[in-house]
Amino acid sequence: MPSRDLFSTLIQIRDRIRDINKQIYEEPIPTSDIIYRRYFMDLTDSEDQTLYFLKILSETNFIFILHIVEPDPILRIPGIYGYVVSELEIIESLLREFNKKLEILYEMEKQKKASADTIIREMIPYIKQYNNSNLGKVLNVCIMLDQFIRIIKEKPEEYQDTYRFVKLKQYLPKEEDEFQEKKIQREETTISVETPKRRAVDTEEYQELSRMNLSGNWGLAVQKFGVNFLIRVHLRKLEFDILKKLLLQKRIAREEDLIFLRDSLRKMEERSLFDKELRNHLQEIRELKRIAQLKINQFQLLRKKYEG
Repeated sequence: MPSRDLFSTLIQIRDRIRDINKQIYEEPIPTSDIIYRRYFMDLTDSEDQTLYFLKILSETNFIFILHIVEPDPILRIPGIYGYVVSELEIIESLLREFNKKLEILYEMEKQKKASADTIIREMIPYIKQYNNSNLGKVLNVCIMLDQFIRIIKEKPEEYQDTYRFVKLKQYLPKEEDEFQEKKIQREETTISVETPKRRAVDTEEYQELSRMNLSGNWGLAVQKFGVNFLIRVHLRKLEFDILKKLLLQKRIAREEDLIFLRDSLRKMEERSLFDKELRNHLQEIRELKRIAQLKINQFQLLRKKYEG
């Protein structure tokens, strides 16, 4: 598939997911178990290809992927994932509808009424017990949609089409043999050809630096909620000692997560001027920021080594 055709196909997939998401009174979130045969057989060649294209769209900020059902090999439960476009108005509309569904399902099961926020606070500690249940699925959707809204509001510029199209066009050539072939042909016609620099992110050293320790409950939590969400939870609770351990044990290791943590700590340091409680933790904040920066520096040194 030529790169320009792939680009067009990816945008069509994004547009179709948007149309599905807008149908909030039907099945507004397409899921991994049905998405190919129900929605994309005319655009893609197989289920695997569909899921691969969805991954590209997720990595380039066009869509979000929800964890609706966690895989359980013991009970032979496959994982189920959902897909929503990363557009604030649509996600907020979906969240309102799924919050209503959560309240209805909760009342049916518990025989009592409660708001969605109250239900989520009550059920989060027991979320594994509801895996693959109707209540558990809707609970997961509500939690993750709320998280997506926070992500977009924190960095709105990264969810504008200008940013996303640039990111997608940069991403595609790496995956497209035809692009590489044409690039080589163009270079061969020039008088002087510069040897392309090796990208640091493609090296084993970079992969090793980025490799996270995902053993135990931390790995399950990362799979379910993502690193940024978990960092935010610990920061809200002022659990700097836990974050320090997570850094030193390589539980948090990817460059983008380290930068997120460092920048979050910078904001807390600035707020400490007006927040007495934060001032009491200023030494911990600065120490944790220092450790995060040291780890970020390792990635920067690697880039200098390979990219100049």
